[in-house]
Amino acid sequence: MRRRKWLLVIFFSKTKYSLWFVLSIFCIYCSIGVSIADEMVCGKLNGYVVEVLRRYLHLPPEYEGKSAWEGGFIHNKTGCDADLVSLSMVMTWPEMMPANRTAYLMRAHEFEELSVHLEPLRRSNGDLRYRLERRLEKTSSEDVKKTIFLKELDLYFVRGNDRIFTESLNGYYWREEEGGVPIVFECLWSNLEKRFYTCEGTFAFAEVGSLVEVRFTPEKIKEWKEIVGAIKGFILLNLRDKE
Repeated sequence: MRRRKWLLVIFFSKTKYSLWFVLSIFCIYCSIGVSIADEMVCGKLNGYVVEVLRRYLHLPPEYEGKSAWEGGFIHNKTGCDADLVSLSMVMTWPEMMPANRTAYLMRAHEFEELSVHLEPLRRSNGDLRYRLERRLEKTSSEDVKKTIFLKELDLYFVRGNDRIFTESLNGYYWREEEGGVPIVFECLWSNLEKRFYTCEGTFAFAEVGSLVEVRFTPEKIKEWKEIVGAIKGFILLNLRDKE
């Protein structure tokens, strides 16, 4: 779930055009000749074949080639032999069952379940320090020095300026292991409501060559270990042998 995709969904969820956005997603399914009733979606992530129930998806799978927002994307190779660029799903927590994708598309910023995005891991060591530094690029070095360790979460934490809406002080959580950063969370702050309203986590699942992004409501940050473990288990259950 790249930041611009999250912003796109959140933007539309706050406007009267939400219905049109949902209908546009439906039209993408239709234009690529996919029936929403088709049971399974299949593709390769770094050589591993992943196959999931279509009911999990809130966006059509994106395969190598042209983006779904470009003309000609219907000619991209699809199916189990095609390389996936992204796979975006919604699932209940803690059951990890298919969630209501319409509810997610209509009100993503208040979605009570999990949204999960998979893409190929581009850096083999799985170190996400570059992502942490990018998210803190609008935060002064003096503020970064205010980082504390939250023993109850087993995570480091600091408040930092949002990269786009710099007047907002988001919450940033991360873990340090052997000189690297295997996981980063960004919880967005609402100046109007004076609260965090959504959190996005990014972690590398290096064993299967996937970068995972997960979004949830802020109170779930205390369950981050369970959520990460459940997502890894879900991926493993839906993998075939590497080809």
